[in-house]
Amino acid sequence: MVAEEAASPVPRRRIRADAQRSIEQIVAAADRLIERVGPTVALDEVAKEAGVAPATLYRHFPSRMHLFERVYGDRTARVAEHARALTGAGEPMEDLREWLDTFVSLGVESQSVLAQLMSQGLRQSDAAGNAEQGHRLIVDAVSGLLGRAQEAGAARKDVDAEDLISLVSGVIVALESRPGIAPAERRMRAERALQIILVGISSS
Repeated sequence: MVAEEAASPVPRRRIRADAQRSIEQIVAAADRLIERVGPTVALDEVAKEAGVAPATLYRHFPSRMHLFERVYGDRTARVAEHARALTGAGEPMEDLREWLDTFVSLGVESQSVLAQLMSQGLRQSDAAGNAEQGHRLIVDAVSGLLGRAQEAGAARKDVDAEDLISLVSGVIVALESRPGIAPAERRMRAERALQIILVGISSS
């Protein structure tokens, strides 16, 4: 009997359509509130913004970190998808510039979220693993854009995707660590630093 029970496959539980809608509403609400309030936003406020009961939120996301991981993961996936959409679409260096501008926007918006994930989430979920997975997704996405620019002779061949993401990420982290800097100035300085990086990797 035990052997038969062990051999029986456990059916995979499927998420109902209404539950999936609730998840999407919660994640979208969290994304908006993180933008407006920051990563300290109360989960009850997220539930209210999403139009669901707090119990529904906690059923899908047991902790703040689980919810923030999903928000950060969705943002990362959107930026990676944007890179794939750009590949082959236009002039290689301009495509790379457009994507890096999108990546900088993600970084400026999400750095505080990621910092919370890395500092607090390790006790509750695999924040470090998910952050690394997000990093790999971004690096893989930009590899195609950078490769096209290199093949066109527009970008230096001794630069790889890891180099580029490390440079841009360093700018984002440095700006986030400056206390009291206004969002508009942070964005302006990020764009200026990005322009300097692009000049540096250009082959001309």
